Amino acid sequence: MPDNYARRHRGRRPRVPGGYPHVLEIRLTTNDYMLLAVAAARAELADGAYASEVVHRHLAAEFNVVPADWREVMAQLLEHRATLAGLRGDVAAVGRLVNQIAREVNSNRSRPAADVLIRLAGRVETVLAAADEGLAELDQLTTDARTRL
Repeated sequence: MPDNYARRHRGRRPRVPGGYPHVLEIRLTTNDYMLLAVAAARAELADGAYASEVVHRHLAAEFNVVPADWREVMAQLLEHRATLAGLRGDVAAVGRLVNQIAREVNSNRSRPAADVLIRLAGRVETVLAAADEGLAELDQLTTDARTRL
């Protein structure tokens, strides 16, 4: 979820065209209400909004409808996938460099120049740092998706 989402809506669900015209009154036991209130607080929604979300998600699952939250999560994951595709290209480039150096070493029986190895080590460190960052972002995205969905 974008950072500005929380500021704009402050825990409220986004508006939908036509609003929510149908009012439904439900009765809960004290225990069920307490569980609902705790779950609503975790989701940072009002009790009624959370109950509405629970009903919406249940109906969407029963009728195989993809909720809007899923679409947003999938869009974020696809955007991250594009970032990782670029990283995959960087890893492949480093692999090609290592193969070229190995081929040169095996054909000439000599070590490559120190500056070549230093540049290669710097490139490997850069790619590894980017991979760690990409994986951390992916972990954060999946954690956020699990809490939202």
